[in-house]
This record gives sequence, C-alpha cells and structure tokens, in this order.
Amino acid sequence: MEKKFIDLGFTMSEKIPREIALEIVAIKQVLAAILAKMPDKRDSIIDDLSGVDSDIMRDIVANFKKIK
Repeated sequence: MEKKFIDLGFTMSEKIPREIALEIVAIKQVLAAILAKMPDKRDSIIDDLSGVDSDIMRDIVANFKKIK
C-alpha cells in the first residue's frame, strides 16, 4: 500500500504557549490519521463537524477534507 502524506495546516492562536500548541497540533494530526483509516465513516464525521460554528472547527474540517 502506497502511503500519501498530506500537508495539513493547523493554525493556533499566538496566545497559546508554544509547547501546548505543539501538543494540540500533534493530537489533531493523530485524529486526522485515524480519520484517514476510516473511509466508510469519514464523510459522516466531516459533515457533523462542519455544523460546528467556530473558526477552530472550520480549520480542522478544512484539513480533514484534504484527506478525501
């Protein structure tokens, strides 16, 4: 199986300390990797998350859509 690498661009507030921001980005990347392994559930999960009205969630959804 060929592995694909996608350049995800998670953004973080400058108010968050760097170490904590890196931890949060790592968690987001793990979630993206899990989502990538679940193609049968991916669209449903992305649709659900798309309904959340926040800049942070829009950023996450945009990155998850790159996985498709």
